[in-house]
Amino acid sequence: MSNDKKFINIGIVAHVDAGKTSITEHFLHKSGIIRSIGSVDKGTSQTDWLEVEKERGISVRSASASFKWNNININLIDTPGHIDFSSEVERSLRALDCAILVVSAVEGVQAHTENLWDALRKIDIPTIIFINKIDRLGSDILNVIQEIKKELISNIVCLQNVKNEASDDVEIFEIFNNENNNE
Repeated sequence: MSNDKKFINIGIVAHVDAGKTSITEHFLHKSGIIRSIGSVDKGTSQTDWLEVEKERGISVRSASASFKWNNININLIDTPGHIDFSSEVERSLRALDCAILVVSAVEGVQAHTENLWDALRKIDIPTIIFINKIDRLGSDILNVIQEIKKELISNIVCLQNVKNEASDDVEIFEIFNNENNNE
């Protein structure tokens, strides 16, 4: 990808209930597009707007949201996680410059996670694996990392670490020392 590109298409993919739409809400909130974070469970998220999505609490269609970050226009594509809607995800993959593969720290790598990983590798989409739901009871990040190494890719780099996993007091910190860590 060239540095002069002024836009990027990022896809969020995962197994059902991994938190893709909630992560999308956080992107939109952090970028200033929305004032408050919507809820999938309450039917107030930006990208689950179909009535069936609000009723069932799952995405059934890919939806995009756009925002600007550091002078780059980002098109964020929130994809369905339920295997019944895999064809909808496959249609979205071809438009992506990169992807975020979300894995739940509670459920770990699922069969559908492997299918998504294989599809992303097949068309050579650069991918970040994001472990979500680290505050939930039953969260086991070390186990999930081992699953990722066994089932998806053995050569990974962890960028952050966690303290107080599976609690409301969870803390995330950078593994690498960063002199500009004053934020």
